Amino acid sequence: MKEKRPQREAGTTRLIIEGYQRVRGTLKRVAQFKGLVYFLLAYWFYIDGVDTIIRMAVDYGMAIGFEPKSLIFSLLIVQFVGFPATLLFAKLGEKWGTKKAILLGIGIYLIITLWAGVMEEVHEFYLLAVMIAVAQGGLQALSRSYYARMIPDAYAAEFFGFYNFLGKTAAILGPFLIGTVALLTESSRAGIISVMLFFIIGGILLLRVDEKEAAKEVKSALP
Repeated sequence: MKEKRPQREAGTTRLIIEGYQRVRGTLKRVAQFKGLVYFLLAYWFYIDGVDTIIRMAVDYGMAIGFEPKSLIFSLLIVQFVGFPATLLFAKLGEKWGTKKAILLGIGIYLIITLWAGVMEEVHEFYLLAVMIAVAQGGLQALSRSYYARMIPDAYAAEFFGFYNFLGKTAAILGPFLIGTVALLTESSRAGIISVMLFFIIGGILLLRVDEKEAAKEVKSALP
């Protein structure tokens, strides 16, 4: 007697199709606005770099010879320092402006990436963990706040849905780049340094964004 294959629920398939249709529709809408496109591209690049550093840090530490217990301790450092550092970045955003604070976070990650490529001692890895904790939460929170200023409230759910989708697709190119460069150069250090490219591109694109002009452009085109 043949087993009956479970039938795929039509409702689930329909929801998946509708989800992709909505993402495609939002993409078409976003593509009309130059300022939003520049910001979202910038965000995709630098947040790809952030996610890559976070996900690959332990593997990289092991590759250059650090002990597992040292790597676990560095993860704890990130957790303890992260929350107060996010509040600090929020204050900097209020004082300096959100865009400048984001650029500062990108600059910190450039230093982190370069330093990671040349460090030798485990205490340096701990210092890098502190720097990651300082920049990570603030960069994510301020990016969201900056984006919110450019979109109308009536379209917040749709536009933030696309923003979140974009964030979830990050950390795809980063590990691939690290693996490719490490394979070609036979050096894990060269691989991690290559992630600087994402922060450089993201920072350059962000410099082209004016949130006030972008908000005005979106507001004038959408009902």
